[in-house]
Amino acid sequence: MEINRIDLLKALEIVKPGLANKELVEQSTSFAFMGDKIVTYNDDISIAHPIKGLELTGAIKAEKLYQILGKFSTDTVTMDIKGSEILLKSGRAKAGLTLQQEIKLPLEEEIAYKEKWKELPKQFLEGINLAMPCASRNMSRPVLTCIHIRKDGIIESSDDLRVMQYTMSEKMPLDNILLPVPAAVVMYKLKPTKVAKGNGWIHFKNEAGTVLSCRVFSDKFPNTDPILDMKGTKFTLPKEIAGVLDRAAVFAKRDHMLDETVQITLESKKLKMKGESESGWFEESVDMDYKGEEVEFFITPYLLKGIINQSLEGRLVTNRLKFKGPNWVYVSALKALKK
Repeated sequence: MEINRIDLLKALEIVKPGLANKELVEQSTSFAFMGDKIVTYNDDISIAHPIKGLELTGAIKAEKLYQILGKFSTDTVTMDIKGSEILLKSGRAKAGLTLQQEIKLPLEEEIAYKEKWKELPKQFLEGINLAMPCASRNMSRPVLTCIHIRKDGIIESSDDLRVMQYTMSEKMPLDNILLPVPAAVVMYKLKPTKVAKGNGWIHFKNEAGTVLSCRVFSDKFPNTDPILDMKGTKFTLPKEIAGVLDRAAVFAKRDHMLDETVQITLESKKLKMKGESESGWFEESVDMDYKGEEVEFFITPYLLKGIINQSLEGRLVTNRLKFKGPNWVYVSALKALKK
């Protein structure tokens, strides 16, 4: 069987997030080839992607297969099964990898059940993107490590210090969902257009035919409405904040953008922003028409960028800060500074 090497590599790259770091589930560190699609499964998510011309059934250890395909130089690669081995040929180069012909992943038991595919609201991905940075990373309260996707069209998240609530113009075609943030990150990158309910799982599908299955969380998300319903004193961020943010974000870089934060301090007639990492730090102040108590807060750079692109106006009350756009509300706890 001859197959396009680049297409195969792209397919493997798409399903790689579904691999486990350790094989706690048998074959969860392998690429499972199932006819014309490639599947990965790690007990939290599973990803299946179709690839044209593929006719192979079996599981192959992911790391070696991905590495050797990347090292080959030809546009196509030949794949032949020789007993319990798959033989790869690229020009004069060849390699043999162990092939487990029986797929042992619990796909039928866990993710086979799907209800009818339904269209996702057009604003769904925008809401997920704004909600992700406000979810908690602390497993002491697992429900807050999820994004709450409500049937009434509201997408919300909170880490007990911040709350983001986004209201879509359309309702969700499914009942309320608690989607863990790691799964939401993978889902957002795949840009799905359809959704289907499973049994303890939720399934997403994009235009390329990639199917992402995510194990959902079972709990009750806290009521955030009282926190979001605040008036407070108006203030306006300086227009220069966009440029300051771009510079501070350089020093806020982390391996994952959801772990990035900048520190903002509101002082009398001044806004100060700071970005800090192991390799250095950045701080800049700009004039601002602010006369309240000196306070500080932390925010993810890409979330702040999304906020200021829509509104520079916020509100302060006691120990909270609020920004509001046409279809979203963001509230953050504040820390009063000692003078």
